[in-house]
Amino acid sequence: MIQTRNLLNPFKNVPFLAAFSMTLLLALISLVFAQQASAHGYIEAPQSRSYKCKLTTNINCGAAQYNPHDQEGLKGFPAAGPADGQIASAGKASYAALNEQSPTRWDKVTLNGGANTFTWHLTAQHVTTDWKYYITKKNWDPSQPLKRSDLELFCSVYDGGAKPPQKVSHSCNVPTDRSGYHLILGTWDVHDTANAFYQVIDVNLINNGSGIQLPSVPGNITSIVQTLNSITLNWSASTASAGISYYEVFRNGALVGSPTSTSFVDTGLQANTSYTYTIKAVDNNGNKSAASAPASFTTNNGGGTTAPAWSATQAYLGGAKVSYNGFIYQAKWWTQGETPGVAAVWTKL
Repeated sequence: MIQTRNLLNPFKNVPFLAAFSMTLLLALISLVFAQQASAHGYIEAPQSRSYKCKLTTNINCGAAQYNPHDQEGLKGFPAAGPADGQIASAGKASYAALNEQSPTRWDKVTLNGGANTFTWHLTAQHVTTDWKYYITKKNWDPSQPLKRSDLELFCSVYDGGAKPPQKVSHSCNVPTDRSGYHLILGTWDVHDTANAFYQVIDVNLINNGSGIQLPSVPGNITSIVQTLNSITLNWSASTASAGISYYEVFRNGALVGSPTSTSFVDTGLQANTSYTYTIKAVDNNGNKSAASAPASFTTNNGGGTTAPAWSATQAYLGGAKVSYNGFIYQAKWWTQGETPGVAAVWTKL
């Protein structure tokens, strides 16, 4: 009987079919808009500031770590576009961390002046008006937020509404009349919207005759003093034309200190444990050397015991244990007033 009623009443399911069709239509419309909204991209070579955030070479980047392709703002730079001081973030508050600017805030790409290739990675291809590249002027101040007056155009590629591939590369001649820390701004103007994408690249620009020397790699890492819970490191000084600002000390790959001298005491360690260290030098322009060769050192073994601190006035019998300057010592015979580590009566455990 159910089948008979359905056959006799063919329009009974029309409301359901209409609702299903409307849902399908809305889904298709949403998909179209989603494809348009996902038309994003970033400069992957030389690595842009936001792409380095994705790679965690740059840290404390906020949302840019997860969305290096989303710095989208009004197009028409420099006449329009994001406000001065907000250029790196394309004026979007969620990426405000990218606007922070100092000589040492961001990791830099070493770049030679002259012919260079700039490659964009597009998470969705979008018809394009043009691509433009700007560089900071000779006298720009790297301690101030980036503004229009800091920049000058050096390369432009016109697409006239063409749809680009996923990887887009442009050959441009980077100016050879300046050296040191500079910013390169790449803009991608979308043809059928009012928006553009903005990418900042931090570069250490090198040109022939510039005399720029990047930080040399720290060498000769030694440790003369080890205690139960600390290791004292020393190394040979690095050199750079801009002068050395500080060093970065890494223990087992993690940054543990930034001393300004060629010595560092690493504390809070476990007894009788080996640790491996590497060191980088950072110059006054924020350029970093490569990591030093690794060097491993071991904290002292306390024998699994605790011992009272040595006292110069107390008498000790043979076999007594004391702690002194982070070491455990055992007396060979009766002693008083003889300093552990100096007098022969004491054996370091």
